[in-house]
Amino acid sequence: MLLPVPAEEQVERLLDSGNLDQAMALAEETLGSLTRSKSSRLKALRQRAANMYWSRGELEEAFSLFTKTLTPPADIYSLYDTLFSDTSAQISVAGLPEEQMKNYHVYLLQYLTKSGIRTEELNTIEFKLVALTDPDKILDLLKEKRPMDMKSVVGFLKTQGFLYMLGVYYASCGFVCEAVEQWRELEESEPETRDPRYPGLSCIIQLLLATNIQAVIMSNVEWLISRDPDRTLHLLMTTSAELNNDHILNLLADRPLHIIAFLEELVINRRTDINRYHTQLAQQYLSMLLSPHTTRQRALLLRKKLQAHLLNSDKYAVSLILNKIQGTVLKKELAILYGKLQEHEKALKVLVYDVHDLRSAEEYCREWPSGRKELHLLLLKIYLNCDKPDQQDSLLERAVEFLNDQLSVFNYSEVYKIIPRDWPVSLIEPFVYRSLGCQAHEYRTSRIVKGLSELEWARMRADRVGYTRRIVKITSGTYCAFCFHPFSDSNCSVAISGEVYHTQCISQIT
Repeated sequence: MLLPVPAEEQVERLLDSGNLDQAMALAEETLGSLTRSKSSRLKALRQRAANMYWSRGELEEAFSLFTKTLTPPADIYSLYDTLFSDTSAQISVAGLPEEQMKNYHVYLLQYLTKSGIRTEELNTIEFKLVALTDPDKILDLLKEKRPMDMKSVVGFLKTQGFLYMLGVYYASCGFVCEAVEQWRELEESEPETRDPRYPGLSCIIQLLLATNIQAVIMSNVEWLISRDPDRTLHLLMTTSAELNNDHILNLLADRPLHIIAFLEELVINRRTDINRYHTQLAQQYLSMLLSPHTTRQRALLLRKKLQAHLLNSDKYAVSLILNKIQGTVLKKELAILYGKLQEHEKALKVLVYDVHDLRSAEEYCREWPSGRKELHLLLLKIYLNCDKPDQQDSLLERAVEFLNDQLSVFNYSEVYKIIPRDWPVSLIEPFVYRSLGCQAHEYRTSRIVKGLSELEWARMRADRVGYTRRIVKITSGTYCAFCFHPFSDSNCSVAISGEVYHTQCISQIT
């Protein structure tokens, strides 16, 4: 005799035999209309079937049932054999090879995203899944700075070989020192064993520039210089961190181009007031300039920089640089140094007699910040009193041009004392007209100034008379504005503002 078998038992038998589709169809048909108090049985059957679909790789059916049962993503994640094992380099499901795992990861990631639930555990799970399915998106995920289990993430990245991303994760958490240390290990490792995602030393430079942490930069600067001095120099010249410049200069001592660039940053761009840096920059320019290994093109550039530095800076040791330049071919630089020592005659003689650069000598007189008339007169005397026969004629011609030049300024009375008496007026006619005009202008200006001064003096005298003749009433209620005591007699002093003082008090104020 046949006995009826309960629907739940039939579903159980179908699940045990692996007929999942038939079991779910029967369960939905027979148990779908159960009361709310008994619906938990249908949920359990769906959960069991979902787990079986999952283990067989039928992910679409599995996740459909997971959705119906509202299975937490963490419970699905626990289906991995070694899911939470940070020591396992391979993650597998039911013994499946790694190449078949991507579908599992993708489906779980989609399910996790749709759930909309965000906890530290789920953020950690999502991070791991993104790392396994699309590592390029890890950076975008880290930018969101979601809370995650740091120990679990670090262990996972290490076991999976995402060592570059481990440094990125450290940096996103604010552990800059650990990030740099991790990337240093990658930089020093063999290329064939290095994480292929590691972009090179640039990531360390960018991190240090972004964070500007003085201690981290200084602890790694020597190693960075040894690996890539050019990029390191860019870091040192760009960072806003307060660095130990003396230590950096010592590290760059055997790299003349880099030390010059760093000193230029300190002296020219940052305008440091430390004298030794100005002196050291001039010495480095000289050393490179006088080196036989320096190319002509570079030497020309260095010489322009040296001249500009010697002219614009007032903080280098002039005597020290002068001793190094004397006896070399750097005559124009020698003239600048003489000028810094206020030895203008030596400077101009070097430019005129040794360098034969008359234009520079005249520019020297025009651009010097003070005493331009005296300098112009001094240069004119050098032109006129040349004791070198081969230069006398050319310098006399230049003296005439110099006198007639509109840009030249002189004390004209002194010029007339030194110019040769045999020169015709027509030779220096522009100078004569200019001197007469200037002297007339100076005379008229002095008369105007004198008249204004006399007018001001007369006004002040009139004001003084008005103050001295003003009547001041002293009563028993009048007090000195300085000592606040009353007056015993009529002797007093009155300020312009009207305040009354004892005569002895006013002497203390003034």
